[in-house]
Amino acid sequence: MKCIGRYRIVGLLGRGGMGRVYRVWDPVSQRLLALKMLQPHPPLATLLGEARMRTLFLMETDVMEKLDHPNLTAVLDRGVHEGRPFFVMEYYCRQLAEHIGEGDVLERPTRPLPPHEAFRITREILSGLGAMHRLGLVHRDVKPANVLLSEDNAVKLIDFGLSKIPGVSFPKPHQLVVGTPYYAAPEQERNPDNATAASDLYSVGVILFRLLTGWLPSEPSFAALPHPFDGASWRAFFRKACAASPSKRYQSAAGMRRALAFLEKAFDEALEKACRLWHDEGVQRIGRMRCRHEPVKVSRKDAQRLFDLDPLWRPRVETPNAWTLVDDVVFDETTGLWWQRDGSPERLTWPEAREYVGGLGRAAFSGREDWRLPTVSELATILKRPRYPETFCLEPVFSGRIRRFWSADRCTYRSAWYAAGELGYFAAQDFSCRLYVRAVAGP
Repeated sequence: MKCIGRYRIVGLLGRGGMGRVYRVWDPVSQRLLALKMLQPHPPLATLLGEARMRTLFLMETDVMEKLDHPNLTAVLDRGVHEGRPFFVMEYYCRQLAEHIGEGDVLERPTRPLPPHEAFRITREILSGLGAMHRLGLVHRDVKPANVLLSEDNAVKLIDFGLSKIPGVSFPKPHQLVVGTPYYAAPEQERNPDNATAASDLYSVGVILFRLLTGWLPSEPSFAALPHPFDGASWRAFFRKACAASPSKRYQSAAGMRRALAFLEKAFDEALEKACRLWHDEGVQRIGRMRCRHEPVKVSRKDAQRLFDLDPLWRPRVETPNAWTLVDDVVFDETTGLWWQRDGSPERLTWPEAREYVGGLGRAAFSGREDWRLPTVSELATILKRPRYPETFCLEPVFSGRIRRFWSADRCTYRSAWYAAGELGYFAAQDFSCRLYVRAVAGP
């Protein structure tokens, strides 16, 4: 199967209980989109029956078409292919789960986000859920894997296949769990029909705790929150957000947003005070480092070992750079490398990124002709993990406009490695995804 209707299949994005999601190319809009087709997982089809699965799939399509909100993924088209219904929706390359490093084993720690990014993402999740709740809908599967991030880092909630719809009872065989362990509220795990708006807000509380700390919440963890979230107000917020009883939680997305806004203000005041007291101790000089300049092809299973990355895909060693700013470029005495201080004016596919750096060389940008895409080895020397308060008190050496940028190293024949500058980790993306370029030259 190469096409579904007019949509050409580019690759498989994922499989779920209800169906498969493909990345497709639309020749009409000239855009990459996501297409979900009913192809139920056999055990689930056995539990619910093919007819019920089809009904649930069509209900999901109807729900998504009714929703019109910037933080909810929009349905663009629907149809039937070889007897199977499908719908087409906006496509975004990144999941929040990937961004924080959450894998199949949920108990493992993840990458904490810079607080302001965690606050913004949570606000936007709440905004999208608020729109659903006003229509009487309950998502019932709010988790990082169901939160996409657009090219501008805007939140897009997805996967409404398990949503609770007014007047519709969910047929729950005893073997079937609705929602995801740790993220699903207790009352929803007992009976999906008991889920309310407060059940979704429980999930949001779990997500925010994980975004700020890297851990899943528990009562002991509320008593041992890391600085600067170790105050009584933060503990009270999380205990209310993640209360076992729905009556003790926040009752509306708007109310939870107001409570979070109060804590954000207190955080900003604490950060300003910490930055006034903090000072930079200066860079420790270590002599000239050598980096790999030739691109390589490294698979996911070998990447952590060959790139010397930790379990969360971050460089094991941070480079003590010695920066010198010269107009539009930055020179690092430690590595002898010259970097664009900003980067490409727009996001590019990987093939376009290679053309872009070639153009910099031909134009002799900043007097150099040897500009190229950096390798993972070179990018690792400029990645830093966010720390409080140091990271947030320093003036950035590079432009903050560029957050994710391509490397020259490939992962497969259709994907390449990229660096996420804001969290200091590496991941792989399909060539067709659009990221920025921060070119390198020398030594």
